[in-house]
Amino acid sequence: MPDVAPVIGLLRLHAEGIRRAEVARASERLDALTPGERHAVEAVTTQIVDALLRTPTARIEEAAERAEARRYAAVLRDLFALEEVV
Repeated sequence: MPDVAPVIGLLRLHAEGIRRAEVARASERLDALTPGERHAVEAVTTQIVDALLRTPTARIEEAAERAEARRYAAVLRDLFALEEVV
């Protein structure tokens, strides 16, 4: 069974990078927030990323059990340009 952890890690790293960049891009509009509100924005955006990645992560882990992980990993790397993440 192929190890799918590296591609899952890259996918999560990529998504977290996008999340952080978008929060930073909105920083001027977020300056008026209290620390608690700012924490809530960070938490909810993290939850969105986690929710979006939950199914693809589960599917590639299931694919590893069916010996299809290499194909799924290649598709994820291509779709999300994951080689460019590192």
